[in-house]
Amino acid sequence: MVTKKNGNGHKGEAVKDATVVALPEQKEFFKIPARFGHVPVAEEPLGYDKERRFEHHFPRIELPFQPVDTIETAVGKRFEQSEVFPNGLNRLFFGDCLHVMRMLPSESIDLIYIDPPFFSGRNYNILFGDKNEVRSFSDIWEGGMPGYIIWLNARLYEMKRLLKPSGSIYVHLDWHASHYIKCEMDKLYGYNNFRNEVIWAYKSGGASQKPYAKKHDVINFYSTSNHYTFNQQKEKSYMGKDYNTGNQNVVLYKDDNLEHLGPYTLVNMKDWWPDIGMLATSAKERIGYPTQKPEALIERIIKTSSNEGDVVADFFCGGGTTCSVAQKLGRKWIGCDISRVAIALTADRIARILAPNLDDIRRAKKKKTMNKSDGLFDFITDNPTMTSVEDKKKKAVADSLMPLTGYTVEHWGIYEINRLTKLSTEDFRKFVVACYGARKWTGADDNIHGVKGNQLLWIGGPKETDVITAQDVKKFAEAVMKSRKPEERDTVMIGWGIDPKAKDYATQIMALGEKKPIQFIMLRLWPLAGEEFKSHVTRKHSKYKDFLAFILPPDIPRIGVKRISSMKYEFDVSEARSMNIGGNIVNVQWDFDFRDGIFSASQGYSLCRKEKKGKGENGYEGETKVEFNFEDVEPGTEVSIACRVQDDLGGEGMKIMKVKVE
Repeated sequence: MVTKKNGNGHKGEAVKDATVVALPEQKEFFKIPARFGHVPVAEEPLGYDKERRFEHHFPRIELPFQPVDTIETAVGKRFEQSEVFPNGLNRLFFGDCLHVMRMLPSESIDLIYIDPPFFSGRNYNILFGDKNEVRSFSDIWEGGMPGYIIWLNARLYEMKRLLKPSGSIYVHLDWHASHYIKCEMDKLYGYNNFRNEVIWAYKSGGASQKPYAKKHDVINFYSTSNHYTFNQQKEKSYMGKDYNTGNQNVVLYKDDNLEHLGPYTLVNMKDWWPDIGMLATSAKERIGYPTQKPEALIERIIKTSSNEGDVVADFFCGGGTTCSVAQKLGRKWIGCDISRVAIALTADRIARILAPNLDDIRRAKKKKTMNKSDGLFDFITDNPTMTSVEDKKKKAVADSLMPLTGYTVEHWGIYEINRLTKLSTEDFRKFVVACYGARKWTGADDNIHGVKGNQLLWIGGPKETDVITAQDVKKFAEAVMKSRKPEERDTVMIGWGIDPKAKDYATQIMALGEKKPIQFIMLRLWPLAGEEFKSHVTRKHSKYKDFLAFILPPDIPRIGVKRISSMKYEFDVSEARSMNIGGNIVNVQWDFDFRDGIFSASQGYSLCRKEKKGKGENGYEGETKVEFNFEDVEPGTEVSIACRVQDDLGGEGMKIMKVKVE
C-alpha cells in the first residue's frame, strides 16, 4: 500500500492519495476456469478494476463531516488525539459507509465487525424505514447476486485499507451469500489470511417441515497478516454425569436446567457457537428491530480480536450493539449507518452507559453483576443525605463518576440547516467550500472566498437572512476582474437566498460583454440548497442525487399530556411534522428520566413506530401516542421528559417538558 504525505509531512490531507490497496498474491486455484452465472470468475474481486479499483462503479466524492452532537461526562475524559480521532472522542457517523470510510486514514483500525444487509430480500433489510436506507438497499438488489457482491466488495476493499497490519475483520452473513462472499474475501484479503468460518447456531423459532430448518449464521473471520491479535476464549466441555469429579480442574455444573449434563472443564473455543441464543423478545437489551444481535456474541469477538484501548469499528452499526459493547470493554470505537434512526438508537445506548439510570444501578448491585467502575456510584445510591430521587439523578450526571470517554455524532452528506446557521462566517464558508470540492482562496482580496480550477467562489453568511445582494455582486465582480483574465472569469456566488435585484444586476454585468470598463464575466448565483450547487456531486453517478442535502428538524409544537390513572399518563406528539419536502415522521423516542441534556430513551421507548399498511408500501411511520407508568417516582415529584422525533429524510428534533406526576 502506498501512503503519500502532504507538503507538511503529515498524512492528514492525503487520505485520498492513500487508497491504493494491493491485492494479495492469488493462489493457482483461482485460475481454474469458472463462471458465476454469466459473470466469469477472475483473480480480482468481482467489480474490481486495476486502474480505478471500485471507483468506476462508485465514484469518489469528498464531503465534509458536520458535527451535530458531542456527548461526554463532565469529567471530560478523552483519549489522545489522532488523525482518526481528532477530538479524542469516539465517533458515530450518519452517512453512506463507503464514502465515510474513504474520508478516514489508512491503517487506523484494529478490528472491524460488520453485519451488512443479507441477500435475503428487500423488505427483510428495511429495518428503520428511512428513505436513505430504502433507496440504498433497493440499489443493492438491482443487479441480483453479482450486483450485491460488487456493492459489498467495494466496502470490504475500503475496510482492508483501514485495518492495521495486525488487524482483523468479521463479516456476519447468512446462507444466501456467505459462500460467495468467502470467495471474494479470499481475493481481497488473501486465502492465507482466512482464519475461521464461525458458525453461530441458534434454536429460536419453529422447525421447518422441509427442507431442514435454517438455524445458523456464518461469520467469516480474516486477518490482514499472520501477526494478528487473538486472545483465546474458553468454553465449557461437559464430561457426562458419571465422570469422576475428583479432578480439581473439573467443575460441577449446578444450573437446575442443565445439571444432567454433569461436570465440565474449560477448553479453547471452537468455531461452532451454539451457546449464545437469539435475543428473547423480553430481553432488556432488545431495542425492537428484528435483526438485532446479542451483546454476548459481539463481546466474544471483541475480546478475542482486540485489546483494551484498541480501535473497533462497525460500518453497518444498526442499533449500536458493537459500539455499546466496545464502550463497555474499554475500546475506542467508530460506528456508521445510513439510517438516521439507527444513529439515534446507537447514540441513545451509549448515552445510557455514560449516565446509567439509577434503577439499573440498584438492580445491578442486588445481582452483584457490576464492574469496578460501577462502584463509583455507590455513594449516590446509598448516601442518606440525598433525600429526593431527582437530586440523586442530577448528582449522578453532574459529578460524572463514570470514567468513560464520550462520543461525537457527525453527518456526512446530509446536513442540518439549523446547526449551519449557528456557525461563524469563517467556519460556514470553510464548510461550503469543502462541500463544493473547492479550496480556500489565499489571495489578498477578501471578496473572493474559494477556488475550484479556474472558477472563483463567493459565499454568503451563515444566517438564512444573509441573502446575496446587488452590492455583493458588484464587489465580487470587481474582485474577479482584478484577479482573472477575461477568458478565466468563471464565477459562482452561493448563499441561502438571492435578492431579485442581485439577479438583475448579475444579468446586466454579463450583458455588457466586451464593453469597457467591465469585460465579459460568467456569473452564476446559486442557492446553497439548490440543485445547481449539488450538481458537482450528482453528475458523478445517477444514484448520488440524494447524497448532498440540507435538512430541517421536525417541528414539535407541543407534547400533549393526559393523566390516565394514579402515576400513569398518556403523552401525545401527533402534531409533530417533518419540515422537509416529502418527509414523514418515521420514529418517536421518549426519555421519561431526562437529565442535563443527555437523552437516554426509557426501556421500550426507543422505537415507537408502526409498519406502514397499504399496497406497495414498505417502511414505518412514527407512533405518536404512548403511555407511561411512573412506578419509581414519589407522588408530587416534578419530572423532566424529552421526546425525540426522526423523519425519513434524516431530520431529528427534540421537545422537553416538565410534569408533576400524581
